[in-house]
Parts: sequence; structure tokens; C-alpha cells
Amino acid sequence: MKENKVQTRPDSKTAFWYLYLASLIMLAFTGFGQMPLYKRYYIADIPGMAWSADFYTTHLVHYIFSTILFGIASYAVFNHVLIDKKSTALTTSGFVRAVIIAGLLVSGLLLVTYNFAGVSLPVWAAATLLFTHMGFAMALIVTGLIALIGRKPWLKAI
Repeated sequence: MKENKVQTRPDSKTAFWYLYLASLIMLAFTGFGQMPLYKRYYIADIPGMAWSADFYTTHLVHYIFSTILFGIASYAVFNHVLIDKKSTALTTSGFVRAVIIAGLLVSGLLLVTYNFAGVSLPVWAAATLLFTHMGFAMALIVTGLIALIGRKPWLKAI
């Protein structure tokens, strides 16, 4: 019989986990960089951080890491549905974080389409979309910290 090698604890670090963590850190950094915070508070004056004051650079880096996060999420979903469905299940904490990440990805894709030339939204809709995206980002930070401190795993063995 095949041994169940489910990694249910956050201390079971894999390359997948490190890529997920790096993408979340860079997305948070570049997401806040979309607001002119880094130039105003002299973070861009730190050697090697001048790029963080350039809107277009942070925008491009944000898109690159959001693509990486989208790939990670797609891989995780397909891996769970096609391979691990019979041996693992999402915990409540994992489900909440998955829903928040899905909300982030959907609102981010809507923001990308809003940035296309010729696409316009009423001011209230654009503001709602932006605040929704920021709300999901804040919710992911809070739930991620709660899960990290409480050592809540994403998956549990069935």
C-alpha cells in the first residue's frame, strides 16, 4: 500500500511553500508600492530600493508575482482535485484562506481588465473594486498571521 505523505503542518516546507511565501511578500510590497508610500517615507532612498519609487516598475513586478500566485493557486487546485482528493481535505482555516485568495485573484483580474485602454467604469465601481482588492489583501494578511501563530494547516489527512 502506498504511504500517505500529506504535509499538513506549516513546518513542512517545500519549494512550493517558499514560492508561495515569496510571491505573497512581493505582492504585498509592490501592492503598497502602487500608492506613493516608498518615496514619501524614504524607503526608496535605501540602496537597492530606488525601483520601489517607480510606479511602472512596481506595477510590472506586481503583475509578474500575481501571475506566479495565479499559477501556484491553479497548481494547488488541480493537484488537490485530481491527485489528493481521496487522501486530504481542506481544513476550515485552509478553506477561509483559499476563498480569500480566490477573491484576491478575481478582483485582481477585474482590476487588470479595468486598466485596459477603452475600458471605463463609474467612479463608485472603480473605488469599490479597489477597496475590495485591498480588503482581500488585508484579510489574507490577518488570516495568514492567525494561521501561522496558531499553526493551522491548510490540509488534513482523511
